[in-house]
Amino acid sequence: MLGGGSTPLNTAPPGPPPVGNNPLALVRYLRAFRRDPIAFVGDRFERYGDLYATTFRGTPLYVTRHPEHIYDVLVTRGNDYSKPEKGFGARQLRRFLGNGLVTSNSDFWRRQRRMINPAFGRKRIEALAAPMTAHARALRDRWRAGEVRDVGADMMGLTLSIVAKTLFVHDPDGERDRIAGALDTFRNFSGAASVLPEWVPIPSVQRVRRGLADVNEIVYGLIDARRAEAPEALAQRGDLLSALILATSEPDASGAAQAMTRDELRDEILTLFLAGHETTSQALTWTWYLLSQHPEVEARVHGELDAVLGGRAPTSADALPYIDRVLSESMRLYPPVTTVPRVAARDVELGGYTVAAGSDVVLWIYHAHHDARWWPEPERFDPDRFLPERIAQAQRGAYTPFGAGQRQCIGKHFALMEARLLLATLAQRFSLRLVPGHPVEKLVAVTMSPRHGMRMTLHAR
Repeated sequence: MLGGGSTPLNTAPPGPPPVGNNPLALVRYLRAFRRDPIAFVGDRFERYGDLYATTFRGTPLYVTRHPEHIYDVLVTRGNDYSKPEKGFGARQLRRFLGNGLVTSNSDFWRRQRRMINPAFGRKRIEALAAPMTAHARALRDRWRAGEVRDVGADMMGLTLSIVAKTLFVHDPDGERDRIAGALDTFRNFSGAASVLPEWVPIPSVQRVRRGLADVNEIVYGLIDARRAEAPEALAQRGDLLSALILATSEPDASGAAQAMTRDELRDEILTLFLAGHETTSQALTWTWYLLSQHPEVEARVHGELDAVLGGRAPTSADALPYIDRVLSESMRLYPPVTTVPRVAARDVELGGYTVAAGSDVVLWIYHAHHDARWWPEPERFDPDRFLPERIAQAQRGAYTPFGAGQRQCIGKHFALMEARLLLATLAQRFSLRLVPGHPVEKLVAVTMSPRHGMRMTLHAR
């Protein structure tokens, strides 16, 4: 067993007592977990080791932080695991995202991935660099030296505009509040909203229902308007939505190829809409915070920008290796997605134990990223950890902000390019400082965000 002695298969690893279906006990457990999930699970790792097991409402649950376990589940034995289809988190994801790439499994997932892949080719993504920088310059022009901004909200609005414009050629300004409100409801859904059925008349459940209705109205409206256009017109647009409407599956036994249905389009568009802005905005928000706390790193960022760009706008062709390392280190310290859930599709071995088919497996990316065995002085912000010669020696599976294996985030290249261009464009003109006394606390939900926002003062360079 990794992280322990030799243990025969079929012997369960140590772990805490089971969590059953008793409503009061379940509420107490969820309340304790949601108060601080990172500390809650971290205490269990310290007590039981890198891999621990329990049962949750009758289902075996295995939780791990070890990079080899993470690599094994996502890469080596990726076909032996599937995405969860039941449980609190899975049910909430499916309420909003349906059966899109993030939630689907098996042949349906492979079909959808093949149909979507061409839209995320490198050349197509790099062609989006100019509109990305244009949106960043528009925000930069609205900023004023000396003003205080919630930079988290600014990054959320910026990436929302970019994903709408570059992926769907849609300007969301008239619907920004509805879109942002719906996504915020989804991102920070309450415990009751994730457990109770949609018909229960309590405020948190009703907010989820209203948010879902808003999302559906907006996304189905985009789909219906675009599907009314002729194929020739769609081919000329070049955006993702048009590409998905035109995409067809591989021919079946009869030679027929199928296009995506209206509901399938809705699920994929909403999945990409959320994933295309949510994680990048959080990564940028935490990066601004880290730069404000480490002026020596910020000075190197500014030096690279001045030397490479000389005041002009960045492009996808510009090499900005230090900024890339800053973003990588930021996502190590504050990974936008802290955990990856899986379900064992068949009996499988993990860390020297047999995990029975149907068991839940949770990979704690955050704890792997903060483990001193793989990252010396893990709480220190050191972008040079990601120098090529150093990262080549890193433990595999110890850094997975985008997942790994066949289900690695399809938008990874899009997100990295976007984050680099936005950070470069804004940092050319401004230096940001955290407002004294502003509390910085991690809120772990669908993504990891600052619980109280990120209020920062803008300083002109």
